[in-house]
Amino acid sequence: MADGFLDDKTWEYFWHPVCTRAELDAADTGRGKLKSVTLLGQEIVVADTATGVVAMNNRCPHRSAKLHLGWVENDAIRCPYHGWLWNGADGKCVAIPAAPDGPIPPNARAKKYSCEERYGLIWVRLRDDIETSIPRHGVFDDPSFRSVLGPSYVWKTHSARRVENYTDLAHFPFVHPETLGNAAQQTFLTPDIDFQNEGELRFKYYPAEGARSAMDAKGNLSPLKFTDYTIRLPFGVTVDLTLQNGQRAFLWVWATPIDAIHCKSFWFACRNGDLDGPDENHINTQLRILEEDVDIVESQDPEQIPHPKDEIAVGPDKVSLTYRRCLYDMCRAISKSPDDLMSYLTTGRDNI
Repeated sequence: MADGFLDDKTWEYFWHPVCTRAELDAADTGRGKLKSVTLLGQEIVVADTATGVVAMNNRCPHRSAKLHLGWVENDAIRCPYHGWLWNGADGKCVAIPAAPDGPIPPNARAKKYSCEERYGLIWVRLRDDIETSIPRHGVFDDPSFRSVLGPSYVWKTHSARRVENYTDLAHFPFVHPETLGNAAQQTFLTPDIDFQNEGELRFKYYPAEGARSAMDAKGNLSPLKFTDYTIRLPFGVTVDLTLQNGQRAFLWVWATPIDAIHCKSFWFACRNGDLDGPDENHINTQLRILEEDVDIVESQDPEQIPHPKDEIAVGPDKVSLTYRRCLYDMCRAISKSPDDLMSYLTTGRDNI
């Protein structure tokens, strides 16, 4: 393992969204849909080719120009500097304009990454040693829900810190006293946490009456009955909220690690009522809540999850402590072998 508490190379084995379909479409300046993104410190070009979305290292192996400045040609990306053409399927160079009769060097290959589109998001996986899957959404294909993709955002914090903030049960009365929380309700019952197949941590939260609120079908805040949380390792969360009035709201977020101290969050706000109503109030309510969180989360020093000896913990920190232990166990597993990591993720355990 790396010198730090967590080894960020572990997350290379997982799928992460790197941009939305709308962001990729907006990157088209007349040369095709190409966008530069960064995942775990690796700069990548994402392109929409004739055969679908592809992802490659954003560096031309010839003279190191950025491929996202080039253009899409059928199922390939052409470098903007000398026009070398890189096949989207396998990254091989298939044409060199200055040497049309060849030969093409056998090592002329751009690094290619697995890339798929799902839920209106473009997903990339840097390493394919194990068959991890794109995280499930939960209600995206459920006709009884309306799923609204919110604007993605970048925070100066590690992805794990973002997940901790999203699942922190003790911060509501202090950070969100006028929205999600109640300043007079500061204690809660520590939940049991189950580890389910596919690397999901699941727990339920039953607040005291009047302690918590959540969005209703109109995007307004309404008293909460209970919440069903799922953390999808390493950096995803779904929050299934049942309101006192019987309505349900469903939140989905994935905090993609840009690098060691920045993450980009992609999120959905979903509802099972007023399906044909306007979405603006739902988005604005969520953005208001994010504004209450961001300065505090970005103030955490260091941005990464530190060694346990460097922070103090108590019983109500059970969710974050369990999450941290799972991340550490994943890093320890992959230091042995990819198979050990997959075995860890696919072994269910109750009340961990």
